[in-house]
Amino acid sequence: MTKRTLFSPIIFLTGIVKYPNRRKTSRKMYRNPVMYAQELHEELLNNNLTRKQLAKRHGVSPARITQWLSLLKMSGEKKLEIEGMGDYWSRQLVTERQLRGLSKV
Repeated sequence: MTKRTLFSPIIFLTGIVKYPNRRKTSRKMYRNPVMYAQELHEELLNNNLTRKQLAKRHGVSPARITQWLSLLKMSGEKKLEIEGMGDYWSRQLVTERQLRGLSKV
């Protein structure tokens, strides 16, 4: 038989671990979906690319490119209103999903 000790050593770690060389994470910025779609459209035309080539360049599927470009079909009035919100938001003011319904009208 083996002898078991009654007490096993317990180590308590107190204090806060600090990482002096750790970079602060930057805040996430959100893009205006309409402005991003316009940039994609301009890139498509200027570089004579197909949607498939544009998708490969951006690392997304061709269907995703089609979804972005479909935002440009919404009425001019709504498009101008959304463009007026500016670009690079600190929080998401309007989502692409919300805009998809407007582009079909």
